[in-house]
Amino acid sequence: MLSLLSLSCVNANDSNSTDAVLELNDDISQEPDLELSNDGEDNLEITADEEILSSNESNEKTDSSAYLVLDNDANVENVYIGDYVVWIVSVINNGPDMAKNVKVYDQLPDGLKYIKHTTTKGTFNPKTGIWNIGNLSVEDGEVFLNITVKALSAGEKINKANLTTDSINLNNESYEEEEIDVFERHSKDDDYSDNVAKSLYSTGNPLSLVLISLFVIFVTSVKSKE
Repeated sequence: MLSLLSLSCVNANDSNSTDAVLELNDDISQEPDLELSNDGEDNLEITADEEILSSNESNEKTDSSAYLVLDNDANVENVYIGDYVVWIVSVINNGPDMAKNVKVYDQLPDGLKYIKHTTTKGTFNPKTGIWNIGNLSVEDGEVFLNITVKALSAGEKINKANLTTDSINLNNESYEEEEIDVFERHSKDDDYSDNVAKSLYSTGNPLSLVLISLFVIFVTSVKSKE
């Protein structure tokens, strides 16, 4: 009986030992999966950090700064109806970085008819008034937009130009305007009278002296007839 009991206990112990070994093997076999899972999470975290760094680097690249100078001028200040005027708009980048996506909106005043234009960089749309320069580096120097227009009506004409860029503009002045005066044309008689008046004013003779001179001439001519 004792031998049988001992045998049964041994068998029971062996069974328990076998189960314990199996459970231990199961735990061990699961450990690599856990480590792989952890490695996967670490990789995800590293990838996310890399994306953040990449995003920060991209933002640093877009945060370029440049000192942009906008100029707006006309080739004449006073014209008559039917005359032509050339608006000269220019932009220069004084650095330190390249200016990105530079645009100038040029608003032509009423009473001036668009004729043609030329640019040294970029494109100009007469319908929208947008001069799309694009990226402007220091090496590009001063770039120009020349717009030729014809005066159709008299009055004060103001051409307005506004500059925009995706970069930081170190120059706070991004708006420029230029004014010209358009006059109505006179008849030939009016032109002659204007020229006489201009000549009198240019010599510095007041109107009283002119009247006295005419009176002296009249008296002299009368005496000579006598």
